[in-house]
Amino acid sequence: MPIEAGFHEAPGEGGRPMPLYVARPQGRGPHPALVIIMEIFGVNSHMQSVTRRFAESGYVGVCPDFFYRLEERTKPYSDLQGAFALRGTLYDDKMIADISRAVAYLKQDASVKPKGLGIIGYCMGGRFSYLAAARLDDFAAASVYYGGGIVGGEINERVPIEPLKLVSQVRCPVQGLWGSEDQSIPVANVHRLEEALKAAGVPTEFKVYQGAGHGFFCEDRPAYHAEAAADAWPRTLAFFRKHL
Repeated sequence: MPIEAGFHEAPGEGGRPMPLYVARPQGRGPHPALVIIMEIFGVNSHMQSVTRRFAESGYVGVCPDFFYRLEERTKPYSDLQGAFALRGTLYDDKMIADISRAVAYLKQDASVKPKGLGIIGYCMGGRFSYLAAARLDDFAAASVYYGGGIVGGEINERVPIEPLKLVSQVRCPVQGLWGSEDQSIPVANVHRLEEALKAAGVPTEFKVYQGAGHGFFCEDRPAYHAEAAADAWPRTLAFFRKHL
């Protein structure tokens, strides 16, 4: 499907411009739309590629740059500590506000299906995808790719509450895709989250890929797992097609 893609801006905190990488199918629509939440490495070439892939599948994709308050907004995959430092500048409450700004950008777009909004996130973004599903009522579906810190983790000024405790507030179906060899997300925590969502009555579709680790969907990372990634893509498209 022919698409258009490029950077746009939305008003961020204090009126500061928040860059959005936007990809959309050509034509008037209406199209379902996705807010696509980046990994801790920023809105790099991989995240832009994922956004374009969704557009090629019929979605208006918006990938906000949540590091817009910083001078340096991306890190290479080789600089994990630098990426963690960028992540350490983000506050849950501010992230939810920024996600709402991306939603507002989509809602003013006449080519977007009014009630066809979903959210998907990878790595750090998976956690925020879940958090947005709990704290906002804008989304008809949420997909979580290896989102760490939903179960357990440190509570502090940036993270005022364990996200798991918000499970009763989740307002839409949730998909979760995980790797059995993810050193940062124990499979036991995945099962705890899945059980909590189901107990809360949330339609839930979880899949744990045997042999896959954290970041298995990103072809630019050493952890890329071709078999898992090949299964995850159509599975995610089917999930959003069902709910959007």
